[in-house]
Amino acid sequence: MLTSIRDGLWAGLRHPKLVLLIWTWNLLLALCAALPAFGWWTRAFSRSPEASTLLQRFNFGVLADLTKYDEAGGFALLFGAVGGLMFLSLLASAFVMGGILEVLANDDDARPFLHRFFRGGGHFFWRFVRLLLIAGVCLVVVVATVSATVGALTAPMADSEWEPAGYLVGLGNLLVLAIVAAFFLLGLDYARIKVAALGSHGMLRAYFGALGFVARHLFATYAMALVMVVLMAALMLAYLGYETYRTTDSWGAIALLLAVQQAVVLGRAGLRVALVGAERSFYARRTPVAMTAPSAVPAGAISPTAGIPADETLAFLSSLLHTMRFG
Repeated sequence: MLTSIRDGLWAGLRHPKLVLLIWTWNLLLALCAALPAFGWWTRAFSRSPEASTLLQRFNFGVLADLTKYDEAGGFALLFGAVGGLMFLSLLASAFVMGGILEVLANDDDARPFLHRFFRGGGHFFWRFVRLLLIAGVCLVVVVATVSATVGALTAPMADSEWEPAGYLVGLGNLLVLAIVAAFFLLGLDYARIKVAALGSHGMLRAYFGALGFVARHLFATYAMALVMVVLMAALMLAYLGYETYRTTDSWGAIALLLAVQQAVVLGRAGLRVALVGAERSFYARRTPVAMTAPSAVPAGAISPTAGIPADETLAFLSSLLHTMRFG
């Protein structure tokens, strides 16, 4: 597990172009929502002197009041745009994951980086979309069932006269749901890795096989993901600390804050690549065949002769041809 984590972190450092490409895609998605919101809120803020207080410290009440100057609420417009972008990002994640796996599996490929990325994204796109739909259905059904069951079991504790009991029960419920949801999301990751490695076309079998793999290696798969989550949380806490104690009362300070935000997004992209690299390394170490990317097999596929010495491979092929000829 530790070796796989190291491999994953090294993969993120070794592929800066991949990290930058994912960051660029995230930036373009964010701009689709940010630019309309910026234009709308610029008109709202220019009419109210109360907006100047936001330059010193964020005030949710002031922001809410400022967005009610028009019949159309600013938050409604923003949430609508964000909802559409979330759907688009989920759909695009199938393409991006295919590109990541293709690049990680073909370090020695002489073809250009973008060629490899888009080749992998296009090659696996529809299979990864089907995996996403299967995982989504399983996630919704199981999480809803677990939520109802846990809610019924913890209802008496939530009604306790001890005031913190309700908060602790709520946090406990969220923790249980997060653990359950993580199981199916990890299964999606490993199913995509398996499909890219083996060239599978049966998505139901691939997904439930990946769930079995996660279940058999529950501690290691969760621990690797938790390491990346902790690193991401450290980035977010550093950003929140900077944002809390720095005022944005000038264009320079605002530009610096935006730069810090994008640095965090860049770090998140790097950690995503690192997680996929760690999961791919762990899957290769726990399966009976090694993952490789020779030119004789599809990109990201597993070579049936990986790990076999060259002379033994040639002897095997020679005997096979002899049998086909005289058998």
